[in-house]
Amino acid sequence: MKLIQNEWMKLWHKKGTWAMVAMLICVIVVPGAIMKYYDGKSADEGSWQEVEQQTIQANKEMLASGELTEEDSVYFEEQTAISEYRLANDVPSQRETSLVSFMSFASNLLTLVTLFTVIVAASIVSSEFSTGTIKMLLTRPISRMKVLTSKLLTTFLFGLFLVTVNIVVSAFVGLLLFGIGTGVELEIVDGQIVEKAVWEDLAYYYVLSGGDFVMSTLFAFLVGSVFRSSSLAIGLTMFLSFTGGMIVMFLSRYDIVKYIWLTHSDLTQYLQGDFMVEGITMPFSLTILTIYAILFLVISYTTFIKRDVTA
Repeated sequence: MKLIQNEWMKLWHKKGTWAMVAMLICVIVVPGAIMKYYDGKSADEGSWQEVEQQTIQANKEMLASGELTEEDSVYFEEQTAISEYRLANDVPSQRETSLVSFMSFASNLLTLVTLFTVIVAASIVSSEFSTGTIKMLLTRPISRMKVLTSKLLTTFLFGLFLVTVNIVVSAFVGLLLFGIGTGVELEIVDGQIVEKAVWEDLAYYYVLSGGDFVMSTLFAFLVGSVFRSSSLAIGLTMFLSFTGGMIVMFLSRYDIVKYIWLTHSDLTQYLQGDFMVEGITMPFSLTILTIYAILFLVISYTTFIKRDVTA
């Protein structure tokens, strides 16, 4: 615990740490203010009933065009059915931004949270070598395993702190600017129109986003520990994050693609139903990610424990 406290204090002594938190807050607050401004302009577009009638008319025109794919036709038919259901049962739509819709928007910023955590993971070990403080750190009567574990746990604690900031700030801004909202989100499930469980979906999205968060952090921690280069760790991790989809698509014709962690790290594909590779399941993805996570940790610890710090 003492080691973690020391690492936590060292982390917050860096201006970059405060800058990352400030930047995260800004990218939540500023878009919120912009959305509030445009919400005020859209308030004069008429009642929700008029908007739904216009939506029905537009959807029917799209369906009558005969230029839609089967998938698009199903989508417009469902949206038309939902709009007709709203009018028939006096169920208002959520035309303006609400608390939950704003928090859903802010959940997309978890990519930024992952980036900031990757930066910390990449530098928390390599910076000790570049500044030469690693020699002083390892002269203490503490095992190298405990030293590295404290750095890893500090990294994840910082990431969880950023996730908490994301949730708390987006909830506060959303409630302050938009309120709870009066509309109801609807969806079609098994041919029946039901109220969408927006809060459950939002919570599930946060949980599933942990897949990419954990794997990216562990990979950056691995590269930073092995090569003692934070820039290499950050660059390589972000390169794989942004090109992972293309790599998976390129390898999709081969069975080996099912055994690459990039195929499974984005667990939100199970919420959206848009799978990167056909035939994968949640248990299989979690198994693959667990294997790679253990592999990353074994390499990180083995390298750090055996490394000659005088070199």
